[in-house]
Amino acid sequence: MSVVVKSTSNDVIFLPAQLMKELNLSEGEEVKPIVEGQTLRLARLEKFLALRGALKDDDAFDDAVASLQQAWEKWTLPDIA
Repeated sequence: MSVVVKSTSNDVIFLPAQLMKELNLSEGEEVKPIVEGQTLRLARLEKFLALRGALKDDDAFDDAVASLQQAWEKWTLPDIA
């Protein structure tokens, strides 16, 4: 399977139906995109946020989440042809 990449100005990622089925994702489900080098990973948002309950008193986790949020707010999509 090949996927065509396009950029948009909103917070929506469009996935082919076949890929959504393989990833067991439903229409409208929120995911957290994680970019690692040339790899894009998608994590279900509720699983990511569930860490908050387990680590609610962990200052290092709070610092890491704040750092991720700052990086996310500064991140821009690269120009892709």
